[in-house]
Amino acid sequence: MKPDIFFSILKKEGIDFFCGVPDSLLKDFCFYVDDNCADHIVCANEGNAIAMACGHYLATGKIACVYMQNSGLGNCINPLLSLSDPEVYNIPLLMIIGMRGAPNVKDEPQHIKQGKVTDKLLDAMQIKYSYLSQNIDEIKQACNYMKETKRPYAFLVNKGFFEKYERQIKPQINTLSCKEAVVAILEKIPQNSAIVSTTGHISRYLYQARQDSDAGHAKDFLTVGSMGHCSSIAAEIARQKPTRQIFCFDGDGAFLMHMGSISVIASLNLKNFKHIVFNNNAHASVGGLATVAGGMDFQKLAKSCGYKEAYIAANLEELKNILPDFIEKDGPALLEIKIKQSSGDDLPRPKEKPADNKELFMDFLQDNSFIGKGSINKLQEVIANSKNILIFTGNTIFEKIKDITVPLLKGKNIDFYNDFSTNPNILELQKALNSINKNYDTIIAVGGGSVIDFAKLYKYETKSNAFFIAIPTTAGSGSQATKFAVCFVDGKKKSIESDNLLPNIAIVDPQFLKDSPRYLKACCAFDALSQSIESFWSIYSTPLSRKYALASLELCKDNIVSFVNSEDEKSAYNMALAAHLSGKAINISKTTVAHALSYVFNVKYNIAHGHAVALSFARAFEANVNIAPQDLLDKRGADFYKNISNTLKSMFNKDYFRNLFMQIGLETNLTKLGIKNISDLVKEVNLERLSNNPRKFTFKELENLFFI
Repeated sequence: MKPDIFFSILKKEGIDFFCGVPDSLLKDFCFYVDDNCADHIVCANEGNAIAMACGHYLATGKIACVYMQNSGLGNCINPLLSLSDPEVYNIPLLMIIGMRGAPNVKDEPQHIKQGKVTDKLLDAMQIKYSYLSQNIDEIKQACNYMKETKRPYAFLVNKGFFEKYERQIKPQINTLSCKEAVVAILEKIPQNSAIVSTTGHISRYLYQARQDSDAGHAKDFLTVGSMGHCSSIAAEIARQKPTRQIFCFDGDGAFLMHMGSISVIASLNLKNFKHIVFNNNAHASVGGLATVAGGMDFQKLAKSCGYKEAYIAANLEELKNILPDFIEKDGPALLEIKIKQSSGDDLPRPKEKPADNKELFMDFLQDNSFIGKGSINKLQEVIANSKNILIFTGNTIFEKIKDITVPLLKGKNIDFYNDFSTNPNILELQKALNSINKNYDTIIAVGGGSVIDFAKLYKYETKSNAFFIAIPTTAGSGSQATKFAVCFVDGKKKSIESDNLLPNIAIVDPQFLKDSPRYLKACCAFDALSQSIESFWSIYSTPLSRKYALASLELCKDNIVSFVNSEDEKSAYNMALAAHLSGKAINISKTTVAHALSYVFNVKYNIAHGHAVALSFARAFEANVNIAPQDLLDKRGADFYKNISNTLKSMFNKDYFRNLFMQIGLETNLTKLGIKNISDLVKEVNLERLSNNPRKFTFKELENLFFI
């Protein structure tokens, strides 16, 4: 139906006041109303619109038309039941409701449930409704019903019902794009900051910016629905996570919808809460009808509600100049950014399910890690309340970094311990337990995976509740992100698992990787890559562990050769991040066959851990991505595992690992390494780790994984 025809019918029925909140399914009708109706108000929320429609009837005796998306029904329930309902004031009004999430119509996740229950909500409120059709008599009958009964009536509108209307284009004043603003902010905010972004284009620009920079989406909560509530979500996160900066990416329409919340937020005095309002003076994602935000003074509003700081930026230069002060100063603080409207037609929509985004975000909030060059400077802040500190470290590495770390420990009582080997054993642990006889409120591990593991073992055996900080100086094991520790007892690996072993804080600073020996870098880097792949195919993998694993192995694949063979800073950062992510992945899924076979080579041939994993990995990979149905141990079935194997095969061809080992200098031929009696060695496979593998192996098949 042409919008002008429907508008004319309503006008003839005496309906000449229109108000509401725009919806994409109604945008052409809304455009026509905006261009041709003198009595039209774009409201802050749908409940406001119902109230205005009631006020209009009280003042004029005429029925008003309220337009909205069906998600706005939630905002309407109170005034519909306690104001316009026949058992209260019995006030008629016409609702035009865009039917998002309609049955059998593909739509975004946030609309699906609303589409299923829209008719049920109207039935529960005893509001008569019908689907708007071309039948003019039905429209007139609805109008007569409202006049006779004084009851509300609703028309549900399906996608594509209204024909396109070319609206009158209004000139734009602002020049800064939302994309430019988002990118500028992401370049400046602290790396462990979290972002809660509002529904619509802003979340999609944020999603696009993360995609473009290969940064992942774990740090962002995309509030795909629940318009107007992202600031409250962000505020409570800030209250619960006072050591993180929490940024709320709000839109002007969303800000207006539940503006009263900012006074409550201000009263909480949240120093880490930073509120950014992207103001394009429009409901851009549902067509572009104007909001009233163009004439508002957000600075005065924020300050009057109790925000400590308030700023405004009208162009990119102003934004870049303001951001350092905005980020540095205590909140609650608000920044209004004047941006231009955009169609958003080319913006990607999140591929991940909202529930998966939630899991990633929650895990990120629990991950108290600082990652990036210079992150070691956070140590002073982290140990502010510490008095007695025990530091586990290796002699060589601590000499290398002591000039950076020792000044940060000034004023604290510090003891060091480093009397243990690369593969910590039970005798070394017992010696440490006998030697260390003080109580410490803080334990810091500075070194590679073995150092961090030894600190965990000490913490486990002493049942210590000391605050635990891990500072890895290699890019490999990811031990700083796991609740596991390894100890060798009588030459055999024993794994200990406890939630108390997960470090409270991890500081991952890639500058500590500089000038590391090439062989060490190769072993550690391959450990990170192998852990990611083994986690990805583990029978205990979860959607979250696979997210971490995939992100890690992509970083490894792109950076491992450059990292091992050069001092490239970007590669070092990416491998440090990859190792951390691989640790987070195996913390959920654990490792599998190649790790299960590696430990005996650590002990009997003193081969570095990552190198030992490499010995069987190339053929283990081929075996695990080509599993016959009768050999599959993953109970999720062949179709599930086919997706796993296809993903890995698309990334790594059959020659990838042999070529990689040559490029990074890891020899995998057992004869050249002087390793004999492989049939005896495989019988010492770690059965616990092997049980996580998706393919079953005989001992003979395990032998055949090695190159002799």
